[in-house]
Amino acid sequence: MKTQVIHLDSHDDLISIRDRMEWAKTPRILLIWPKRGRVGVRPLDLALLCRHAESLGAEMGLVTRDGEIRAAAHELGISYFSTSTAAQKKQWLERSPVRVQRRFPRQDLRVLRQDLPGVDFLPLNGNPAFRVLVFALGVLAVLVVMLVLIPSADVRLTLPEQKQSLDLSVSAEQGVEKVQMSGSVPARMLKLVVEGKASALGTGKATIPDKTATGECLLTNLTDKVVSVPAGTVLLSATTPPVSFVTDNRVDVPPKSTKKSVSVPVRARAAGLSGNLQAGAINSFEGQLGLSVVVLNPAPTSGGGDITMDVPTDQDRESLRKRLLADLEREARQRFQSQVKTGDVLLPSTFVRVNVLEETFSPPPDQAATKLTLSMRVEFGMAYAAFADLQELAGRVMDASLPAGFVPVSGRIALQDISPLVDGRGIVRWQVHAERNVRPSLDAGQVISIVQGKTARRADSLLRDTYGLNQSPEIHIRPFWWPWLPLIPIRIAVTS
Repeated sequence: MKTQVIHLDSHDDLISIRDRMEWAKTPRILLIWPKRGRVGVRPLDLALLCRHAESLGAEMGLVTRDGEIRAAAHELGISYFSTSTAAQKKQWLERSPVRVQRRFPRQDLRVLRQDLPGVDFLPLNGNPAFRVLVFALGVLAVLVVMLVLIPSADVRLTLPEQKQSLDLSVSAEQGVEKVQMSGSVPARMLKLVVEGKASALGTGKATIPDKTATGECLLTNLTDKVVSVPAGTVLLSATTPPVSFVTDNRVDVPPKSTKKSVSVPVRARAAGLSGNLQAGAINSFEGQLGLSVVVLNPAPTSGGGDITMDVPTDQDRESLRKRLLADLEREARQRFQSQVKTGDVLLPSTFVRVNVLEETFSPPPDQAATKLTLSMRVEFGMAYAAFADLQELAGRVMDASLPAGFVPVSGRIALQDISPLVDGRGIVRWQVHAERNVRPSLDAGQVISIVQGKTARRADSLLRDTYGLNQSPEIHIRPFWWPWLPLIPIRIAVTS
């Protein structure tokens, strides 16, 4: 026989088990208790679960080792087993269907009515007029109830408004974190990075090497073999400090037996007048080659020259730096205006240069050039008072001074600065004019008590006189043909 197996968890209870049994479509339902933990089912609940299974047309069995549950199942005649395998193999207990027995026999209502005392004297049995009267009274009662309950009305009043205004003394300080009733608001910091470039001509003069000296040297071999002198060989002068020259070509110097010297073109390694040397000034090699070959310039070297040009001085660099910083500060002040929202108050006295992120001179200080260029990236900061903080401060102060019996029309307050910002020891102070609309508070209960049961015209007159309205209230009665406002307060809705 098919069996629906339901594994219970420790969080299951009577309700959840009943819900899971609803899905069973088999003639048997087997509830399996967990090996560890307890299920929230009392022994008394087993009878309810068994009845629910019978209402589903199924037979219920249990798999549990809980002694209390097994004892209750035995008492109720419910099959119980130690394992699910045993439940499939062993025979289940047979249960006879539960039949509901009537406590009292059904009686004939006609006989009961005849046995009632005085029933023959009721005029309803034989007087049709009385029946019509009772029916009419019932209809009238229904109409009265409908007229009392069904009508409804909407009353909308436009109360006169007036201005509430005051002047606030506001101070902004960076150490303040919250709006205070004393007038202090947080000074919030804005930061932005501005970058720029500027150039200037140097005002100093400097002589720098311009052209390179050239000449020729004679190489004489001191050995019996040919000596090869590669191009780029470094030659040195006997001056102090020595001047370096290099050979332009590769040459082979014949042995000393030939008594021949070889000429090789040379040029100074550095430009400038220092390369113009007298004849015989170049007389040595750089390295070991001088042990094999003798070098000498038979004629002076020439062609080296210097040039005088404009160069930037340290003063030029400092002036350019100050000028560029001033330009970046002006740009930063303008850009801060676009960084804040409408209504926020910038505090110019708090403007500060936070950090120079990048500063590059071209050319560097150790190089010469007629034009000096500076590139900079600088971070600036400026504090501001947020419009939301000013609104909160004005709202608190105005609520504290609100006349009795009045409420604000809306939460928004118009603010206007009426004095310049004054900085004193890191605290910025100024005066603000705040203004908003207020109106008398509306007591819906009072309005209902005035208009209930009145005609629309009478209610209009009473409300205008009571609240001093400038315009008539809007009164809508449903159904439209009904002349009076409802008597029941909950059927009247009041808005403003």
